[in-house]
Order: sequence, then C-alpha cells, then structure tokens
Amino acid sequence: MLSLIERFGITDQVKPKLKQVPTGARMETIIATGEAEIGFQQISELIRAPGINYVGPLPSDIQKITVYSAGIHASAKQPEAARALVNALTGSTAASVIKHYGMEPP
Repeated sequence: MLSLIERFGITDQVKPKLKQVPTGARMETIIATGEAEIGFQQISELIRAPGINYVGPLPSDIQKITVYSAGIHASAKQPEAARALVNALTGSTAASVIKHYGMEPP
C-alpha cells in the first residue's frame, strides 16, 4: 500500500493516518475492534471475517495478486498421491470452494 500511496502522490496527506498491523495481529481484528476504519489485505483473509464489511477488490491495474504453486519432490514416497492432491486442488470441482473463500481458481 505504501508504494501505491506514493504512486498516487498522496503520501504526505495519508501517511500520518496509516497504521501498520503489528506482527502476529490480523487486519480484520484491527478493523473489527475499531482501531482502524479501513484495511487492505488478501480477499481470502477478509471475505468471511466477522465484524467487517468486505467492500471489494482494488482495480486490476493496482491489484497485487498472490499466486500459489504446487510441486512434488523428485524423491517423493507417494508421488501418485501427491499428483492426485494437486489435481484435486486445481480441478473444476475445487473451483467453487476456491471462489467461496475469495480466491480465483486456476
């Protein structure tokens, strides 16, 4: 968010009002308790959090996307089971669950 605020040229106006979430704390807790009025976090962290209203994603041209990957160790003891898990997580059946939790399926 800091780089975005700088990009917009509003650092001097906004920075005094910013509060960085302390290590181990959760953004949704800071918002729900009223310590902050607005917060930015991964959608999957906010979408079902009690005590807050998820408004929506940032526009795509300023959105930061987290990409998750899977790999199987070359010496895995059960590579077929690992492949089955990866296939299940990336298959069409998992897509609705992935979307439900605020992420985009592959």
